[in-house]
Amino acid sequence: MTAEDFGTSTEAGPRTGPPGGDPVREGVLRLLACPDPDSLLTTALRICRTGVGAYGGAVFLTDDDGWLRLTGYEGMDEEAVHRFPVVAPDSPLPAAVAVRERRIVYGFSDDLAERYPDLPTLRDAVRFAVVPLLVDERALGTLVVQYDGPLPLPPADDRLLIMVAEVYAHRLEHLRVREQAERAERAAEPGVRDGSAAPASRDVRHDTDLHDFRRRSKSGRTRLDLAMSSGNIGSYEWDIPSGTVIADERTIRLFGLDPDRFDSLAESFLRTIHPDDVERIRTVLDESLKTGEHHAAHRVVWPDGSVHWLESKGTVQHSPTGEPRLLIGVIWDTTAQRERAKRRESRREFVLNVTNSFAAALTTQDVLDTMTETVLPELGANALAIHLEHEGRLLLAGAVGYPRETLDRLRVMGTVDDNPMAEALRAGHPLFFRNRAEYEARFPDPRFRPAKAHGAYVFIPLTSADGTVGSCLISYASPREFGSDDQIVTAAIAGILTQSLARARLSDLFRRRMTDLQELMMPRALPRLPGYEIAARYVPAAEGMQVGGDWFDLLPREDGGASLVIGDVEGHSAQAAGVMGQLRTALRAHADDGYRAEHLMARGNRTLWGLDTDRFATCCIVDVSPRAGHLQIVRAGHPAPLQAEPDGTVRELEVPGALPLGYSPADRYPVHHGQLEPGSVLVLYTDGLVDTPDRSYEEAVAAVSKRLSAWVTRPQHGGGERAADLEALADSLVSDGPAQPGYDDVAVLVVRRTSWGSGPAKMSR
Repeated sequence: MTAEDFGTSTEAGPRTGPPGGDPVREGVLRLLACPDPDSLLTTALRICRTGVGAYGGAVFLTDDDGWLRLTGYEGMDEEAVHRFPVVAPDSPLPAAVAVRERRIVYGFSDDLAERYPDLPTLRDAVRFAVVPLLVDERALGTLVVQYDGPLPLPPADDRLLIMVAEVYAHRLEHLRVREQAERAERAAEPGVRDGSAAPASRDVRHDTDLHDFRRRSKSGRTRLDLAMSSGNIGSYEWDIPSGTVIADERTIRLFGLDPDRFDSLAESFLRTIHPDDVERIRTVLDESLKTGEHHAAHRVVWPDGSVHWLESKGTVQHSPTGEPRLLIGVIWDTTAQRERAKRRESRREFVLNVTNSFAAALTTQDVLDTMTETVLPELGANALAIHLEHEGRLLLAGAVGYPRETLDRLRVMGTVDDNPMAEALRAGHPLFFRNRAEYEARFPDPRFRPAKAHGAYVFIPLTSADGTVGSCLISYASPREFGSDDQIVTAAIAGILTQSLARARLSDLFRRRMTDLQELMMPRALPRLPGYEIAARYVPAAEGMQVGGDWFDLLPREDGGASLVIGDVEGHSAQAAGVMGQLRTALRAHADDGYRAEHLMARGNRTLWGLDTDRFATCCIVDVSPRAGHLQIVRAGHPAPLQAEPDGTVRELEVPGALPLGYSPADRYPVHHGQLEPGSVLVLYTDGLVDTPDRSYEEAVAAVSKRLSAWVTRPQHGGGERAADLEALADSLVSDGPAQPGYDDVAVLVVRRTSWGSGPAKMSR
């Protein structure tokens, strides 16, 4: 027998796992799979042992005369059990009371000790429960359970006992009916041997027996439905040879079928299975018939087109000849469970994505950008405001999605008592407002009035073990119902955002201090150089807490000329900035002693070699003659300068290179001689200007050259505006670099030869 004998097939989807943690499902399955009455008591007590702490029990079954007769026991005192082999229907004993009144009866051994003083076991503290075995209000008998626990049991344990008894009774009735049907079949066998018509090859019951079997089984499930309803479980029995299924109404409805029109055919069930699940279920069913154990999950399509996930588990019973005969199982709907799992997975991925995004956020602005670009779209929100705590006040750090008037209120809101952010901080949990009316009822102050374009709001407190970090306001365009998923996600965001902002604030503070340190080491103003205009810029990188070792300087000489210096100490740290400061100071001192380009570079190299550091530095020095425009250029591992002529021609000067400073104390630096004509521009720069993540060195140099060419060929203006124009050129050269992630620090020194005097050049910060 294979799955193909059903007439169709299905595919099992991803399994949610056996319902091992659910005593209702496991108990139902175990009892329904019991092959004979003897195993029912053992199985029932095993379930009760786990559920209510049972350690013994007995079964009394009702005879035709109404008397209850002991048919089995386990774990009970033999003397006490044998004292009651039969119980009269009108007896005051709990077993008879439970049958008469159709209810569970609890008892204590003291209640019986006075009536039966000769039974020493009754002197012990024994608690028991007697549960009637009912099928359609017919009492098949009682199940007696001894247990350790309260008297009576809590409602949940009480329901478990009733469920066990109901399923016990149903299975017992089914086994009795099946035994009657088998006896009827055996009684018909002599007629076959006498030459009457042979039965069909499949093991089909006689019509009258099968009809009675279905009728009584269907009737016997009424109370079983009640017992299983709390677990939303259906049960079924598939008669494999005949292809018929006896199922409760719950099972039929789980497949989207009408119980009143169900034809009891397995094929009718299988036709509802999702087409994509067909092949795998075929394999699962084939395997179940071989192994005797069945567990599958699949989708069904209801008549209205909706798709539902079902999971089933069962046991296959075989005939004496080894053929699969009966599959007894339970089935339940896992659609909601899978949707919850899907939401949990979605939340998990969201939290991981947010965590990964915030991991790269090193500044407060980075955190704000991450919230705007990653978190808001995932939440379906359209506005965000973050306030940070400062000296007991909440100051607006950033906002997006709010009109100007609302931004003005948000700036003031954190300084006003009893504002929504402070309320969330006091409460210690997010405040959810489903609509505008709900919010305004709680905060009627017009200073807290929200934007008209928003209809739902969440105020998230941001606190850590070190204290208050701030608060976050997330706004939605329309009214919104907030469920448990929203609360979980919001709590996760609060934790991640708090840590990120706390880290970013420390990063901002450290970065400000490092930038201040580096600015102290840079010239605040460049000296006047007659016949030349000079502009300089330094911009730290956008990423990282550390500043770099880039620097520039102008070292005047007594003859009216000067040495232009630009360099870059390896690394981004306080150490790099410190080495840069020492090297710059040394070069200034050597320039004061009269050293010029070639020898000035050699002195700087020996200075760095002698410092207690393993860092290297690149450098370029340009000696400029007074007014004549003659250039002497040396470089140590540094990019060559760019020179632009008045006609727009731009070239990278072919300056012989040497190793960076600090490699060898005896390095020499060849001199390149050049000329800067009036109107020409010389640009010295550090590698951050051309070493970019999105283009090659050659492409970057070409881009700078193009911008420089456009500037020198622009329409000319009066002399008073030329210095300002050079400042604009310096701004333009650094505008596309350090502000973007992945770019390095940049320093530029721009020199233009003029035919008129110029004032002091100021460094822009």
